[in-house]
Amino acid sequence: MDISKLKQSLRDDLADILERSRFVERQKQARTNAVHRLTRAEAIAIAANLHELLGWIPELAVDTATQTMATAINVTATVTGRETISITGLVAVPGDLLTADYDAIEHPSYLLLDEFSGDSRPIESREALSVALFEGFTRSYRERYEFVLTDPVLREKALLKAAHFDSD
Repeated sequence: MDISKLKQSLRDDLADILERSRFVERQKQARTNAVHRLTRAEAIAIAANLHELLGWIPELAVDTATQTMATAINVTATVTGRETISITGLVAVPGDLLTADYDAIEHPSYLLLDEFSGDSRPIESREALSVALFEGFTRSYRERYEFVLTDPVLREKALLKAAHFDSD
């Protein structure tokens, strides 16, 4: 039995396993960086547009959150301080990211989420997603605001008052 040869063989095998593990971790980090670079910038631009359009509404929040392959843009507000109106869009990286050429990732996918079913609908561009989020949110907000104003008790709880319409 050649102890030094067996020992060296085991060391080499274990060193190879460690190197493969490090390579996989570097690949995961490269993927995360590519997704973050692409989706976060797009999502922040959309969020900024929505905040500019809707920021005057009381208790409105426009947030972004990055996950493995996408960044979400979520718009929330309340009409009376109790219930929440919410709409979410995604900027995602298309495909399964099995490529190792993460620098080639240049074009995100835009998706509008259906809050009830969890399904998503593809949207063609950043601007179109901004508009879809704006329209979806304002449609829900208008409906709830109109309902609140028809009830005298709820009307008193409405956060959006006449003074909000006078300022810019």
